[in-house]
Amino acid sequence: MLSVLIPVYNHNVLPLVTALLKQLRKSGVPFEIIMLDDASDQQYRFKNAKLDFEPEVTYLQNLFNVGRAKVRNVLASKAHYPYILFMDCDAAVAQSDYIAKYLEEIDKHKDMPLVVINGGVLYRAKKPKDNRYLRWYYGTHREQKTAAERNLHPYDSFTPFNVVMSKEIFSHFEFDENFVTYGNEDTIFGYQLKQENIPYIHIDNGLYHEGLDTNAQYLKKVESAIDNIVSFIGTDHPAVGEMKAHMRLLQVYARCQKFHLSPLLAKLYARAGQHLKRKIVNAPSLFKLDLYKLLYLSAKLMPAKAKKK
Repeated sequence: MLSVLIPVYNHNVLPLVTALLKQLRKSGVPFEIIMLDDASDQQYRFKNAKLDFEPEVTYLQNLFNVGRAKVRNVLASKAHYPYILFMDCDAAVAQSDYIAKYLEEIDKHKDMPLVVINGGVLYRAKKPKDNRYLRWYYGTHREQKTAAERNLHPYDSFTPFNVVMSKEIFSHFEFDENFVTYGNEDTIFGYQLKQENIPYIHIDNGLYHEGLDTNAQYLKKVESAIDNIVSFIGTDHPAVGEMKAHMRLLQVYARCQKFHLSPLLAKLYARAGQHLKRKIVNAPSLFKLDLYKLLYLSAKLMPAKAKKK
């Protein structure tokens, strides 16, 4: 009935999978756990490969890193059951009835062949070390929301961190494999759900996000995600319009363009972008992070001729 699919990269997944196996075996439903390691370091592959001895677990390994979008598509293609549960490898089970809640929700919507159910993301209450504070603070203030809050705008900020969907979804569309580096392949998937009117339901069934990047690492991922946005909005993909209309960063940029401020923002990035970046690393704040995103995007979207001036 349920295929649990976990992309793996440089993380010890033994605690996560052990907790999942306990709940899945107790549920009594047919299940499998399939992991695909995207060319992790040897130390992680050696630890995680031990799980392959569990009868319900399959642990696959890539020789070369291919990116999260392709890994998820491959995992979905190998799933044997009609419902798939995607999660990230740096998640942790937060509740003893985590699997039971999803099975209950699946049963409730069994007459809907195309459905997506999101359980949400949780963060530990304890503040992490200063050098990992930015990712935790962003998560607790922007990502950790109740189901009621998320259902107000269900398609905003789609994430496969903790989501169940019918496998049939992937007969209609997959994650865009043009996204090899980090960021926004999941956002595009969410916009496609909206365009196709796929029911997207949010429930309170969160997983903890444990793998907190350092402040510097997270900023690199932010830049990578924006680079992907810039590449994507220059294409004729049908979801480009949805991204421009609903992504907050692009909405703010469009308002700046309207008042002819984008060239100034690009110049500000050239002159002060690295200084602002250092300030964010050393003294994180969401205001400074939002400003940096806007400046970085403005610089990336500025035409080459204007940059030379």
